[in-house]
Parts: sequence; C-alpha cells; structure tokens
Amino acid sequence: MDQQEQHALVDCTTTAGPISLHLHRSWSPSGYDRATTLFERGYYDHSHFFRVVPHFLVQFGISYTSNAELKQLADTTIPDDPKRNDLMPFREGMVSFAGSGPNSRTSQLFIAYDHAGGLGNSPWETPFGEVTPETMENARKLYSGYGDMPPWGKGPEQGPIRNRGESYITENFPLLDKFVTCTVKRMEDSLLSSSSAEEEELEEVEDENAESTEEEINNEVDDPAAGSGEDLPPDNEISHHRGTRGGILKTLKLRKNSSGDMNILVVFGQISFLFVVTGAILYQCTSRRRRRSKHDEKRV
Repeated sequence: MDQQEQHALVDCTTTAGPISLHLHRSWSPSGYDRATTLFERGYYDHSHFFRVVPHFLVQFGISYTSNAELKQLADTTIPDDPKRNDLMPFREGMVSFAGSGPNSRTSQLFIAYDHAGGLGNSPWETPFGEVTPETMENARKLYSGYGDMPPWGKGPEQGPIRNRGESYITENFPLLDKFVTCTVKRMEDSLLSSSSAEEEELEEVEDENAESTEEEINNEVDDPAAGSGEDLPPDNEISHHRGTRGGILKTLKLRKNSSGDMNILVVFGQISFLFVVTGAILYQCTSRRRRRSKHDEKRV
C-alpha cells in the first residue's frame, strides 16, 4: 500500500461545537503520521486551545494525559518535511505543527486564521491537513478574550500548563475552549475515488433514465392508444414526484391512454359550448327586435 495516498478524517467534539479535520499524508508525511497517531490515541482529548489570536492562529497540543508512554512519544521530535510550494501561502483552516527550530516538531499544532502571511515561512511549518469548511465557523468561535501569550497578550503561558496541568487553565483562564474527544477514520485515495466514481455513475444512470422516460412519454402523448399499462392517478391530480419514473409527464397525460375517450369528451364539450353561445346570440337579437317593435308602436 502506498502510504503517500493516505488520508484521515478527524472528527472532534469541542466546547465550541464540532470541528473536523481532513488530513493528507502527501502534504507532510512525517507530520501526518505523528498527528494521526496522537489523535487516534486520545492525546488531544480534553486539552485546551490555549492560544487563540484572531486573524492569526489557534494553537493547542499540551495534553493532560497520565499515560507516560504516550507522553514520551509526544515529546519525541520528528524531522521536518519538504516544503510544497503549491500549499503556500497558508490558507485559512490549514493545520500544521508548531516548532522552535529545525526538526523540532513534537505535539503542538495550530490552525491558521484568515490568510496569515507569516505562517509557513519556517522550515517546520508544513501543513498536513485542513479544517473542513462545514466546521470552520466553530473554529473561528473559539474563545480569544485573553489574547496572545505573554509578552504579546494576557493569555496562558506554556510552562505552567505543563507543570500544573488543567488546574492552571481552569483557575486562571476558565473561558478557554477545549477538546472533548476525537475519532479518526483513515482511508486511501482509491476509496475516495471509488466513492466519487460511484456517485458520478449513479448520476449518469439517473440522467439516462430521465431521457428515456421523457422520450417514452412523448411518444405516448402522440399516440394515446400506446399506453404503458401502468395505473395513473385521478384525472384532476397533477403530481410532482420526480422519484416515480416519468411521474410529472404521466400525470399530465390525464388518462390519454384510454382509447381516445378524452378526445371525444373534448369535442363534445366544444360542440356544446357552440350551441350555448349561438343560443345566447339568437336570444339577444330576438329581444332587441321586440323592443324596437314596441318602441315603433308607441311612436305611431
């Protein structure tokens, strides 16, 4: 299996609402492998978004886990991945590792806000995924009232988070949002392509059925005696159910299949209408003549 074709969908519940990440191994292989493993093992569960700076970034990744082996894994550095020019500059929602120098990536991640021009300039800042468009609004809603970390703002410092854990945040920065849990679903490009191909094939079949149905119904309308034999709704019912094959066109036929009965009724109705109109005209003419005769008699 070619790992370069791997993807992962990370669905997280947070105190600001659901946030989902679509991770791409081909963007940053080492970063993808580390982040996906940490998400799968629950490393980020219940941790806080401790640095939230509007129009810049949101940073997280200092865990409260008591699992010593998992902590050791998270503290182990990984090598930088090659830069990809097609992913620069950073777009809003891109996810990357934070770092402090070459080959310094461990567990801290950030999500880019807006189109922050300064992100991606460092060699360790290579995106490995992005927030899904449907959940980006929740990422924007993460509480940012404390500002950046010192000395640029009054937000929490990383040292006390590591030393004191969650109590440092809850006592001093109670409004900060945090993760609840995350689940990971790994997949390959072949699975994604297969799903897309199935959808396209289904659309093609539906289009072919629609064209076939329309042609069939048009032929039946031209020849009322060539009905399909299927039951039709009552004469006055006009249905708009696209799920029924040829539903709209069939109901508009109004039982034209029934051996020309509709044509006979239409002709009979037209003849009756002519009789009524002719009778009305004759009645009006006769009434006018009678009124004139009476008028002439009075004048004489």
